Amino acid sequence: MKIKFILPFLLFPVFLFGEEKKITLEQCIEVALQNHPSLFVAIEDDKKSIANYQIARSMRSIIVDGEIRTVEYTKSNSSADSRFSIPGEDTDIGLFAGLSLTYNLYNAKKDVVEEQARTSIDVAKVTNYQVKSKIIYEVKNVYYSYLLARDILAIREEIYNKYKSKAQLSRQLFEQGSRPILDVSKAEVDLANSQLQLEQAKNNERKMRQSLYYAMGLEENDQIDIIPENIDLEKLPEINCTLANLYRMCEVYNPELRIARLQKKIAQLKITEEAGSHYPTVDLLIGLGCENKKLYGMGNIGSNFEAGSWSPAFHGAIRASLPIYSGGRISARVDSATADYNKMIYKEKEILTDIKNQVRDNYRTLEEMKRQIEISELIIKNAQRHQLLAQRSYENGAGTLLELQDADLNVIQAKIGLLEARYNYLLNFAKLVDTVGFGEGILCRN
Repeated sequence: MKIKFILPFLLFPVFLFGEEKKITLEQCIEVALQNHPSLFVAIEDDKKSIANYQIARSMRSIIVDGEIRTVEYTKSNSSADSRFSIPGEDTDIGLFAGLSLTYNLYNAKKDVVEEQARTSIDVAKVTNYQVKSKIIYEVKNVYYSYLLARDILAIREEIYNKYKSKAQLSRQLFEQGSRPILDVSKAEVDLANSQLQLEQAKNNERKMRQSLYYAMGLEENDQIDIIPENIDLEKLPEINCTLANLYRMCEVYNPELRIARLQKKIAQLKITEEAGSHYPTVDLLIGLGCENKKLYGMGNIGSNFEAGSWSPAFHGAIRASLPIYSGGRISARVDSATADYNKMIYKEKEILTDIKNQVRDNYRTLEEMKRQIEISELIIKNAQRHQLLAQRSYENGAGTLLELQDADLNVIQAKIGLLEARYNYLLNFAKLVDTVGFGEGILCRN
């Protein structure tokens, strides 16, 4: 697969120097777009739609077939007043071998079928774009989620070490008679809880790492070591569009809605196609080859293959066929196609409603995340101020070392809320970009 040419380049320094190779979000997306199986499926669907269009276009072409068929000619000595001709008695049975050409002169379905196939190509192209957008969104989603899990894991390790030091200090102070046994018990409980949270953070980091490999279309193994690079959380993207503008952009660019509208068009064309069965089809038939006008029986079978028994032949005819009675089949097909068209109308409305709800939810969530980020930053500032006061109190002899450690822990724990708010902002922003169906550069443009 193509990834075989990409990964060695990306990971070459890992094997050469024994260092971890950091990979950016853009590189992860590039690898996913060149390796994800879903994209290859979409490409095959695109090829299939083009092939189906060629099939539809063939209805306008001359169809040439090789043909061998029997022909009949009336015997010169046949009874003139005979109402019916009996093959072999009143007619001579011959054989024609050559080319048979068929050209459609009129078919009410021809243009409609071609337009359906052309629209199916558009559906395949938009589907291809939709698959790419989904892959990009999934990579962003797990990339941000992995970075969050990794950062929280680092904080949980720091918290665990702090609680471990606090538990040791509490026991020492208890043994010295400075602190009660209750402090020791509480420190041990906090240590156990921090250890549990650390194990949960490790498990979550492993799962997110595995999900990142899956989103890139890779299998995690010991030979490929991808370390996502940190991003600048201080510069979060800003939406410079109103909610009404986002609605209008969705109606134009959202791939799911575009596909639904194209499928509705195909369903409408299907009604016209089925209704075209009420009209006749007219074909021009031409036969060009050689003909033996009379075949001999077993007694003289060799004469059938003599050159003198065969002569050039040319046949031409126009064939028209008109359905007279079909048992209600044509009308039933029209009704079925109409029902499918009505279903697509309702589906389009449902998709549009879901898209607007999703956009509104993401838009408002981004505003809420901004406020949560501001509150989290304020909490960190307050925790740092309290930490400074606890440090000065301890240095002046008024405070204890345990109080100072508690202040340190409050600062570390406050960082988790800020990280979660910032990464949740990025996740919702990525979802909003995916729903709108347009690049984030346009949404953030001033």
